[in-house]
Amino acid sequence: MQLIQLEKDDWNFFCPASGKQVFTDDGEPNTAALRGMWCGEVPDLPMHLAAEIEPLWQAYLESDEVEEEGIDVVAFLVSVDQPNWVAFEITTKGMACGPVWSTNWTVLDMSN
Repeated sequence: MQLIQLEKDDWNFFCPASGKQVFTDDGEPNTAALRGMWCGEVPDLPMHLAAEIEPLWQAYLESDEVEEEGIDVVAFLVSVDQPNWVAFEITTKGMACGPVWSTNWTVLDMSN
């Protein structure tokens, strides 16, 4: 799977295939193209996993690689063989009581 890295100042992310906003303002999925989403703070608890990727994720979690090196979402995503799927690594940054940032990975099926 291809990985595209983006840096944004907001969560306003639209699916390049459908033109629809990927998530609603409440954080709920808003496009049929969504295949999964990982949050950098809790990478072991992905959300909205599609049936095609769920068993692959489980196998990855049970692998020796995870036991030895820990969870690497990027390594997992680039290992998935789905030619029409694209993983977007989105780092949002801003200012609170100092600089803050978070990284999430959103997988979209570009054929939808």
